[in-house]
Amino acid sequence: MLIYIEKEQLSNEITQNILSKYRESELLFIDNYKNIFDKNIYWNTEKCLIIAWTKSSLLNAPIWYWHKWRWFFIKNSLNCVYDCSYCFLKWAFKNEFLTFFVNYEHIKSEILNEISKNQCKTYWFYSSDYSDNLATDNVTNFTSEFIPFFDKLKNAKMEIRTKSSNIWNLLKLKPSKNTEIAFSLNPKEIIKSYENLTTDLDKRIESINKLIESWWQIWIRFMPLLEIENYQEIYRNFLEYIIKRIDFWKIYSVFIWWLMYTYDDYNKILQKQPYLDILYTLQKNKDWFYRENIVVRERFYNLFWELLWEKCNICLD
Repeated sequence: MLIYIEKEQLSNEITQNILSKYRESELLFIDNYKNIFDKNIYWNTEKCLIIAWTKSSLLNAPIWYWHKWRWFFIKNSLNCVYDCSYCFLKWAFKNEFLTFFVNYEHIKSEILNEISKNQCKTYWFYSSDYSDNLATDNVTNFTSEFIPFFDKLKNAKMEIRTKSSNIWNLLKLKPSKNTEIAFSLNPKEIIKSYENLTTDLDKRIESINKLIESWWQIWIRFMPLLEIENYQEIYRNFLEYIIKRIDFWKIYSVFIWWLMYTYDDYNKILQKQPYLDILYTLQKNKDWFYRENIVVRERFYNLFWELLWEKCNICLD
């Protein structure tokens, strides 16, 4: 493992904890992570890591995100250990260096500053849109640092969305009243073809059930729904399979969403992955998005409504 470290972050406690997991690594000291992160580097970066500090860790989430009031992304890390072929991270940055920001106290202060602006509203913070925080939790201790922090807040909640089964640190914590663990689920065929390196479906289901038994608030996200060959049969079999294995009465929220890109993002991923078949199932809409056509969306909608109508918050558009 090759680890780039901003010089001033070497003494940071979080840095030292990360380095303790990679004792045989080669360390290279840098002044600013952008000197590496903002370069077009195409060679294999799987065994490279950046440890850094960020001035701004909160980004506004788009208006079509799920919750009302105010919502933000927490930028505590960049790039992902997983390799989902449709993911926006494939074109979001100039290279694929996994980057951890270790200034946790500064991130917390930014969150406190934001929610102090209006005590009457609920603020939502999404912590895994730039990486999968649960997948790397054994290295970063993100959950043990931020879940107790959010539990002390009256008007702020956090979502940790994941394709991982790495729940061991969660099981050491008291179940949170302000943090939801949102598992992204798809059929095994989708996981095998388009969600490279992610945890398999059965292990995700096992983790969901363990957390339910421990009284955690669990959400399920069926996303992105993909129009692959025989998709209606595949998704019906998939839903019937998981309904038998998960007690949906104990799931706090269920949500479905399609594959969708802005015009600009669609062109970027098309340049990066011109042979990705699922890109060519999308249609250009007048609202500046590429998405599944309305017929396919309605089929998905009807299928989920048929099988999960009592338990599923379904967004058609």
